[in-house]
Amino acid sequence: MKLNLAGLEEIETNTPEIDVPHFDVAKMQQEGKKRPRWIHIGPGNLFRCYPARVAADLLERGEHWPITAVAPRDPEDMDAQLGKHDLMTLKVTLNPDGTQDLRVVAGISEAVGIRDEDEFTRLVEVARDPSVALMSYTITEKGYVIGDGSGNLQPGVQAAIETDTPGKLEGCQASTMVLSAALLRERFIAGGAPITLLSFDNFSHNGDKLRESVLRIAQGWSQQGTAPTGFLEWLQDESNVAFPITVIDKITPRPNLGIAEKLEKLGFSDMAVETPNRTPLAGFVNTEPVEYLIIEDKFAGERPNWDDLGVQVVKRQVCDDFENMKVTTCLNPLHTALAVAGSLLRMPTIDSEMQDPALRALVNELGFKEGLPVVTDPVVVNPEDFLREVVEVRFPNVYLPDNPARIAMDTSQKIPIRFGETIKKYLQRGMDLETLRAIPFTFALWCRFLMGVGDDGLPFEPAPDPRYEELHKHVADIKLDGSNSAGEIHQALKPILSDTDIFRTDLYATPLAEATEKYFKQLVAGTGAVRSTLDKEFNK
Repeated sequence: MKLNLAGLEEIETNTPEIDVPHFDVAKMQQEGKKRPRWIHIGPGNLFRCYPARVAADLLERGEHWPITAVAPRDPEDMDAQLGKHDLMTLKVTLNPDGTQDLRVVAGISEAVGIRDEDEFTRLVEVARDPSVALMSYTITEKGYVIGDGSGNLQPGVQAAIETDTPGKLEGCQASTMVLSAALLRERFIAGGAPITLLSFDNFSHNGDKLRESVLRIAQGWSQQGTAPTGFLEWLQDESNVAFPITVIDKITPRPNLGIAEKLEKLGFSDMAVETPNRTPLAGFVNTEPVEYLIIEDKFAGERPNWDDLGVQVVKRQVCDDFENMKVTTCLNPLHTALAVAGSLLRMPTIDSEMQDPALRALVNELGFKEGLPVVTDPVVVNPEDFLREVVEVRFPNVYLPDNPARIAMDTSQKIPIRFGETIKKYLQRGMDLETLRAIPFTFALWCRFLMGVGDDGLPFEPAPDPRYEELHKHVADIKLDGSNSAGEIHQALKPILSDTDIFRTDLYATPLAEATEKYFKQLVAGTGAVRSTLDKEFNK
């Protein structure tokens, strides 16, 4: 039994516990190519089990919102996850009581990898189609970055701006933001039908950052004299191109081998987990039942009728408050703390960490004691209830094993949002930063993580991070025997803790740098120091 168009009937017959599409998937895909409606860039696990599910639900009730999936980077991953399965995904929802809900999600009509001019030409054709009303993204925070810490554009972006012909394939492959600007330029040339760009990535004011990056590229073309007349003005008018802020929340770990084995026993012959590069891939997505998608009510042109499908369209302030609650206090910072601690302690999963008294106490203090005091109630969910669900239901879900290393990816890019915003609020409100323990302890854990040595004294392979090598050099000579003086530790950590790109403020202008240095000195006292310091500080 295989997950593909030919196998749908067999799946429905042999496994009635799997919910299969109740519409003609092949016909939908044909019609979706003729009349595309929604482009999504970055078709990873979160997209495949949530936005694609929303599209599938719309299609189930006869509303034509198929998705054109685009993989500007690693198109081979898209081939493995979607191409082999005729663009469908097996969604496996892992409930806290051990039960599972299985559904074949068929919300995608076409997949484009932009590996060559033919694929790029096809994507441009889709983007120019006035029927397309949405372009969404799940590309992680770093996908929106087009400059360095000094404000200079990345070489690939700079080259794409300076070219005589904007929107060439090479530049679009170098940066998703260049690709976005190029597709909008083509849309403008084709008549400029309204479109809404939706970032579904977990960072603060994601829509604002998306708009800022796209506009900077378009402004560069305008200054070079290569932008079409009126393009920049059209792009700046949000009745033509809207960039709402959004918050999406659904934990989707990498595919679990145990789930793959269960699916094989169920009869599937194509649900094995593959790891062609560093990232495990599969035709299924294992995920939790909890999900939130909050979108600012700011659309250009048409939007789907999705309000009863797990999407809440709200005023900007509500979206902003929910975003700040989730991303900067009640979930993401806790995830980061567990990620770096779990990597150092070589703990296999997030749920196993939540069985550790000291780690559980750390995230509880991080959330309830240090985060909640600066949270504004978003009304759509009570912050304390949300936080309690995170630490008591979601993180401890043993049926949803999630690897700390996955969460630890790109930590240098996440800290500004996940912790910097909370620090900023403490400063703005005149609150005493000296009362904070969990936040500086997490910073110290991350600095210890940057050494690339576990608590057992053996090296580990750090999760990918664009600044890891640069930051690692600052702590590479720190010895794991407690012999470094406080002055030596200060000299090693100062370039990190004073970096305003990481913390949104120079921590040395606050009590947090000193507290971080003191914790760090304890964490490098010898092998096992991370474990003993955690127990001493939080397992009380």
